[in-house]
Amino acid sequence: MKKVELLAPAGNYEGFLGAIHAGADAVYLGGIKFGARAFADNFDEDTLKRAIYYAHLFDRKVYLTLNTLLKQSELEEITDFLTPFYLAGLDGVIVQDLGLLKLIKENFPLLELHISTQMAVTGPYSVRMLKEAGACRVVPARELSLEEMKLLKEEGLEIETFIHGAMCYSYSGQCFFSSILGGRSGNRGKCAQSCRLPYQVNIKGCSTGKNQGKKRQTEEYPLSLKDMCSIELLPELMAAGIDSFKIEGRMKRPEYAAGVTAIYRKYIDLVYKNRGKNFRIEEKDWEVLRSLYIRSEIQDGYYHRHNGKEMVTLDKPSYSGMQEEVGQQIYDTYIRDVLKAEVSGRVELVKGQPAKLSLDFKNHTVLVSEGMVEQASKRPMEQKDVEKQISKTGNTDFKFSNLSIIMENDIFIPVKTLNELRRKAFEQLEQSLIMEIKEVREASLPDQVNTIADNKRLENETSKDLYVSVDHSYQCRLAMKYPQVKRLYVAGELLLEDEKLLSELKELSHSKEVWIKFPWILRKNSYGIMEELLKLSRDFAKGILISNLESYAYLTYNNYGGAIGCNHHIYFWNKKALEFWEEKASSFLAPLECNIHEWKTLCHQDFEYYCYGKIPMMVTANCIRLTKESCRGYGRSFEDSLTDRYQTSFRVQTNCYHCYNVIYNSVPISLHQYVDTLEKLKGKGLRLEFTTESETEMKQVLEEYIKLFEKKNCDFSFLKEYTTAHFKKGAL
Repeated sequence: MKKVELLAPAGNYEGFLGAIHAGADAVYLGGIKFGARAFADNFDEDTLKRAIYYAHLFDRKVYLTLNTLLKQSELEEITDFLTPFYLAGLDGVIVQDLGLLKLIKENFPLLELHISTQMAVTGPYSVRMLKEAGACRVVPARELSLEEMKLLKEEGLEIETFIHGAMCYSYSGQCFFSSILGGRSGNRGKCAQSCRLPYQVNIKGCSTGKNQGKKRQTEEYPLSLKDMCSIELLPELMAAGIDSFKIEGRMKRPEYAAGVTAIYRKYIDLVYKNRGKNFRIEEKDWEVLRSLYIRSEIQDGYYHRHNGKEMVTLDKPSYSGMQEEVGQQIYDTYIRDVLKAEVSGRVELVKGQPAKLSLDFKNHTVLVSEGMVEQASKRPMEQKDVEKQISKTGNTDFKFSNLSIIMENDIFIPVKTLNELRRKAFEQLEQSLIMEIKEVREASLPDQVNTIADNKRLENETSKDLYVSVDHSYQCRLAMKYPQVKRLYVAGELLLEDEKLLSELKELSHSKEVWIKFPWILRKNSYGIMEELLKLSRDFAKGILISNLESYAYLTYNNYGGAIGCNHHIYFWNKKALEFWEEKASSFLAPLECNIHEWKTLCHQDFEYYCYGKIPMMVTANCIRLTKESCRGYGRSFEDSLTDRYQTSFRVQTNCYHCYNVIYNSVPISLHQYVDTLEKLKGKGLRLEFTTESETEMKQVLEEYIKLFEKKNCDFSFLKEYTTAHFKKGAL
């Protein structure tokens, strides 16, 4: 059985030491920039380099989290930021941004590239695509089952999965809740944890909606998942060939990282020792795990379930905190004392010659000399005196596993000289270790840094057309009536639900571009539906609109020959990411979390600009309806909703074709005030997206926007509430 890596979090240097001392094979941590835990202590340059050096003494690894989306100005800083850590021997980086992946691959060739769970990798096709892009490891979406992960493993990349800690309700990287409502983007490491707030669940036709419109009698937390604890699944997960087990928790105390790591280390080793037989968690270890920052209750994740009400804590999801006596014991055991690497030494003291000390550590040998050994005039120096002095390694990272002393009987050498001999030897050993890595890394750097893509091909202005996206048959038929609508994005499920509409779309394709929208999330259970959609749409659809990596890769590796468009959740906040995608797709929706000034920096001749629509705030594997009542099991529904503590209502789409929920914003984005500005940007089209709108509501919005585009008098006063989202300020 291949040895699995135990990967622990570190929010600061104490947390790092605790994880290493407790048995972590690798530690992941963040620098002062570009990480998905912006509010952790994180590591400055010197501390991070120190951590890399210390970890390597014990053959452990350090991975740096660069798992946020980077704006163009930030991407231009990344080379200077990353170079010192690369030269210090950083083992790998965890990335979400495909532009960053491309940049690091070009400029830091010896650095392992790990794909963050923020990229929402959900199937083997996207793993294959990322392998070709230079990744060596993928952290898949936490929602995948163990059987799905086995399929990913067959693609030849390392697979890293979460085994313990807090869990997001939304697919990671697919959540706009904190961003749209509070300006703090989860894609920037600043999530405000909207999923941990109370909501009232309103299910059409069910008793749970009886308090709708009234003051809430009780608070529930339907979006708050219980913390994951999968320690009982270790034998099964290890047998499946997973390469790395990841503990969540960079925002938690060092005692948490050390305590959880120590217990998982113990039971991983037991699986190897006993070959998985008679595996049982001792009650004393359960007690420790439960005392270390557990939110309400625990569950073992998605490994053997697609979703389930047993995963959700409806009661207030507050942390239980940490029992102080447990924390103190962990601190004393794993954090208080520094671990020292074992080194072999040899001292030679011969009259008339300099004192010599050689050190052997791994493949490194250093030899230093100091002073002069003299004939003793009074009491000769004894071997035990030399051994005592040379063994004082307190200020170093080493201790002697053995120390041999070769000396004549009647010699004298000052203690000060022995101290200096020891100091010089360990200083040279440390420099030898550092320079070995630095020289190799320096030699690997390109002669000239590959510059950020300038996208010179983006200079041509193009006029913009009106594009409309629809989720219902009645919306689709309404949009068909307007010749001003040049492109129509149609939810793929409509082709399965409405045979007559399918015929109408085929006829419509002679006068309009018809594109089919693939699902927000694509997993193995949906491949059959995708195959059917491609067959149904082959004769008339101009292209496919994708919202995830798996959809693009599925189309590519199944030899789809049509156009591909990138929707909300295909991220390109910088030119390097756009460069990654521009040879793969022919249409790009300008990033919703960037502002107008950032759009101007990126603007592309194939851009679309989002003018109107209710943003999908979360895409979730768990189901609101199932949590409160029972599984619908068929079709799609927009009947359910969530009401927050301010009595704001968020519509929820239950999609049983692909078994996920989409939670939509309570109010639409509308940029009708800024259409003149958008028309001056490079790009193809301006998009209106209709989801929960009735036919009357849609008709009103569509007709007023058409008037606006045609420079006619228009009146948007009917939009009592709307947002311009990040158009002016951008996401923090």
